[in-house]
Amino acid sequence: MTHTKAGRTKKAHDTERRQRERELVEALERADEAEPPLEDPLEFDPSREDGAATDG
Repeated sequence: MTHTKAGRTKKAHDTERRQRERELVEALERADEAEPPLEDPLEFDPSREDGAATDG
């Protein structure tokens, strides 16, 4: 392929398309997996600056 802007653009689009296809296949494979059980429900901790949840 010649080194043109059109060629570079096509290559970039092809790469992005292949990445999306890989991500779709991975997501479909993960769809069959069960979610891990939560041992302790997480609670919102308003005292934390980042607003993260704490366990317990």
